[in-house]
Formats: sequence, structure tokens, C-alpha cells
Amino acid sequence: MMGRKSGQLCMVMIDMEDLIPKGHLLRKIKAGIDFGFVYNVAKEYYSPIGRPSIDPVCLMKMLLVGYLYGIRSERRLEEEITLNMAYRRFCGFDLMDAIPDHSTFSQNRRRRFRDDGIFRKIFNRIVGDCVKAGLVPGETAVSDGTFVPANVSWGSRVEVTRRIEKSAVEYLDALDAELRAVKGYVEAAPVAVEKKELKSSTDGECGYIRHDTKKGFGYLAEITVDTENGIITGVDCHPANRRESDVILKHVERQVGENGLGIKSLGLDAGYDVGAVHRGLELMGITGYTSLRHAHNNPM
Repeated sequence: MMGRKSGQLCMVMIDMEDLIPKGHLLRKIKAGIDFGFVYNVAKEYYSPIGRPSIDPVCLMKMLLVGYLYGIRSERRLEEEITLNMAYRRFCGFDLMDAIPDHSTFSQNRRRRFRDDGIFRKIFNRIVGDCVKAGLVPGETAVSDGTFVPANVSWGSRVEVTRRIEKSAVEYLDALDAELRAVKGYVEAAPVAVEKKELKSSTDGECGYIRHDTKKGFGYLAEITVDTENGIITGVDCHPANRRESDVILKHVERQVGENGLGIKSLGLDAGYDVGAVHRGLELMGITGYTSLRHAHNNPM
């Protein structure tokens, strides 16, 4: 006999934990990391009076879900957490809770958390926990930059002319100090020049890049990974028109200073085969391993 669902409403008692697979990644993260420290980090950004805000730990976990599962759209992130039981449970919402609106993220970025470093503080705390747990020895790492396209249309481009001071690249304070100590060193006077560049009218912070393999508006994400377990230990973001070799030394220096990583060996690609980078790593006590450029005046 053909079966047919009646569609009758019913009341049930559900334990959300029973609906999530035992080996689910979010189960492991929830069991291994205590996110309670976020309350102390975020405390100074909230008023002690007034209506209670959305739980900052829930917001941070929502962003983590978006990163882990490649959900780049905040609208879609809201929809996925509404529908996916594992996402909902990990973020601290029960079946009756409304998921925060996608605009909550954009408004927090524009207002409360703009240029304050709270996300870096949270990131560094988690890296520190990984170090304490023995997951990040911190002695051997690899670094590289990647192009991240900006979410802007080509039609938003505008050509702007800026007057800038053209001067030497500041790689590392210790390297600059060593150079100034050289006998006969003369400080180069900055030269004012006019520079034309493409900018986006909807995202003024991204930069335009045109290489053989990448082209368009976006960002340069400089990332370091510890080789023991493949855990990211450092992330810095710059406009896409910056060079990797210009930012790598301060990127590494930040990790040593903020996370206490004792990096001894660092692997890099040919884009970092620059004399200043080699010397800067040497001053920090790091042995750098780079591929050689095809056309380079390296000693043989």
C-alpha cells in the first residue's frame, strides 16, 4: 500500500547533540577550545548599561564557521547557520533562537571594531593556546603571500592622482639602524612625485594589481604556517599593490613579539629573494630558505 505523510503537527523533545555526528569537526573544536576569553577581550567595547547585546562569542564563532566552510557571504552565513544543526549548536543557538542578522557583522566592523585590533588579539590568544598545547613548536615555518580578490565590480574603478614622497623601503627597524651605522652613510632625501593609480570607489582600502597570473582589485594576505601541524601562526593584510618582500620582515617580527614564537628556519619562494630580506632574517636569528630568481645577481 502506498504510504503518504499526513502532515499533522506534533510536539517532540529533541536533544540537538544527538543530531550531530560524533566525529564532526565542530564537535572537536568545541571540546578543545574554551572561547570564554573573548568576553574579557571584548569587554571594553560594550557599555555597562543598556540593552544586552548579541553574545560576542556567538558572533566570533559564526565568523569561524564561515572561514572553515568557505562561506564568504554574510547573508549566506546567516542562512546556513539557520538551517544547519551542527553550525547552530556550535555557535550557541538553540532551535528557538533567531540567528543574528547579516548586517550585524558589517555594522560592527564599521563602528565598534574598526581599526582596534580585537580580531588580532583573539587570533593571537588562540595561537598561544596552540603553543601551550604543543601543537605549534614554532621553530620551523613557511610564509607566502596570496592575492585575495576584493568584492567590488570593475565598474567601480576610478583613477586617482596622489602626491607621495618616494623614499627607501622600510623593511625592519634593526636593518635600518644597521644601515645608518655604516661609515659614510647619507640619509636619502624623500622625493615628492605624483603617482596615478586605480582605486575602487566602493572599497578604498583595496589595491589594484596586474601580474601575469593575477589581475584586479584585492588584497595581499601575508600568511605564515608552522610546519609541524600546518597551523597558521600569523596573518597580515595589505593592499594588493604591495610587494611580498617589503612586508615579510615586519610580518615575522610581529609573530615573534606577540606570540613568542622562536622561529629558527623559514621557507620562502623566489619573490623574497632580496638582499634586505636575507639580512633582516639573519639579524633576527632566522635561517631563510628561498628559491632563486631566474634573473638575479646572486653569488655562485
